[in-house]
Amino acid sequence: MSGDPKVQSGYSIFRRVLNEQRDSWPQFVGILLLSLAVAPLVLVPAFAMKIAVDCYLGDKDLPPFVAALVPDSVEAMPSGKLAVAVALFLGVAVIALSLRFAKRVLQARTKEHLVLRFRLRLFPHVERLSLSYHDQKGSADSTFRVLFDTAVVPAILLDGMIPLAASLLAILVMTTVIAIMSWQLALVGLLAAPALLLITAPYGKKLRKGWHRVKELDSQAMAQLQETFSAVRVVKAFGNEKYETDRLEAIAREGMKAKIDVAITRGHMSLRTDLFGALGRAGVLLVGLYLVKDDSITLGELVMAGALLVQLYTPLQTMVGQVATMQASLVSAERALNLLDEIPEVTERPDAQAIERAHGQVSFEDVAFAYDDGKPILRGVTFSVEAGQRIGLIGPTGSGKTTITNLLTRLYDPKGGAIRLDGIDLRDLRIDDLRQQFSVVLQDPVLFKKSISENIRYARPDASMEDVIEAARLAHADEFINTLPNGYDTVVGERGMRLSGGERQRISLARAFLKDAPILILDEPTSSVDLRTEDMIMDALQRLLVNRTSFTIAHRANTLKDCDKVLCLDGGTVTLFDPETAVMSLEDAMRGNKAASVSDTPS
Repeated sequence: MSGDPKVQSGYSIFRRVLNEQRDSWPQFVGILLLSLAVAPLVLVPAFAMKIAVDCYLGDKDLPPFVAALVPDSVEAMPSGKLAVAVALFLGVAVIALSLRFAKRVLQARTKEHLVLRFRLRLFPHVERLSLSYHDQKGSADSTFRVLFDTAVVPAILLDGMIPLAASLLAILVMTTVIAIMSWQLALVGLLAAPALLLITAPYGKKLRKGWHRVKELDSQAMAQLQETFSAVRVVKAFGNEKYETDRLEAIAREGMKAKIDVAITRGHMSLRTDLFGALGRAGVLLVGLYLVKDDSITLGELVMAGALLVQLYTPLQTMVGQVATMQASLVSAERALNLLDEIPEVTERPDAQAIERAHGQVSFEDVAFAYDDGKPILRGVTFSVEAGQRIGLIGPTGSGKTTITNLLTRLYDPKGGAIRLDGIDLRDLRIDDLRQQFSVVLQDPVLFKKSISENIRYARPDASMEDVIEAARLAHADEFINTLPNGYDTVVGERGMRLSGGERQRISLARAFLKDAPILILDEPTSSVDLRTEDMIMDALQRLLVNRTSFTIAHRANTLKDCDKVLCLDGGTVTLFDPETAVMSLEDAMRGNKAASVSDTPS
């Protein structure tokens, strides 16, 4: 897992975004062509104003190329020339609106397609990232990047580069037309353009830094909300609603300040650019009036030039605005791409072997492991388990019991040594195939906010309803499920909290029955239930354990009675005990003695 996120240049991000969106180039070209088609049309309304002023009010003849298109009878009418001007104005308006509508539709379809595709690429990548990444970063940051940052990435092209290209074409066309009428007006009008671009240059980095801060604080706010809502029972139990509200308010106020700072920066930039734009228009007005008075241009040409210059500054200011808009998009793209650059610690080899159903023989060979802090959890651990054997795992908190099961399912890879399944190194097997060999029943079962049948079927999504019911029956869950108002269609609520602990555990057991994996991992599945429920669960477990290799993390003596071997983990090493000795050890521990003080000879 990488440490601090990689800082990328704007050019690097832009190039990567182009590469990510290369399959949509036909749509981008279509949007660009529609945008470029609109650009020259801005000339026509200004030209219509020139005709109205010079030809209708000034009684001059229509320009030759217009007169060639207009019937003589229309031109001879008292208001014929005005009608020509109005027709030009309205006709072009209809064409321009139609083109803009087509562009918006194509742009919306392209954007949503790109967002969906990028999310569907990023989401499974995050799923594959190692547990150490998720433990360190938490779920809220990844959620924010997948859900919100990906939504902004297409804006770099769709709302940034394409409007920029269309604005450049519009500026070029309008400047050319103004220069044909009067090079003096074109020169004065364009004097402000370099100043506008120079003004925006220093704001890019500042805005990007500000948007980084905004995104980070928004992500923190989401994390705070997610944490509070997921632990709402604890919040209420301790009466800490105000405390959590104050925490959220502190983050929200900091986020508000960051957004205001960005707005102020954008405001400063807009203030300066608008001021130079106003100076440019004032200069054109003064020079234009002088040229009209000097008969160098007509009043209609001044009106047309003025209208074009008003529109000239619009694309110029659009280009300036893209500096601010694209900084936010670049930040989102950078965050999403940094997440995509995270490398999973557990990876699949290109030549990984497929496996259908394992026999269940497991061996640890001189296995060493440590988490990110570097403190060794396992040191040279060696043991072997035959297919069908039942193994108990005991030891003090933090001794590595859960680590053993995490290594078995390749949630982590050992730092040294090898773990083999049926004689094959786990790293040589396909990850999905390997994990299909295990069923896991946790001390605190995890259920999804779905129906009971969907939670059971999670182990095997293609299972029939008959298979689901049979699995529930074997887990002693069918009886209580049928007493619920909606039976198997009952939605269990967030993390299954609408069910009791024992009911959740039996749903978890039903899931294990349905999966029918050859290896079973049990993390003290009866530690938090009453005696009657414990008897039901133990009865179900006895059936589930038949002909399966099992690893049971135990804190209570009765869990070990049916084990074939017991592994005691302490200080990073493993000691092998027979079940009777291990039971005595745990019973002594429950009476206040230390489990590590057992002096019986290991089997």
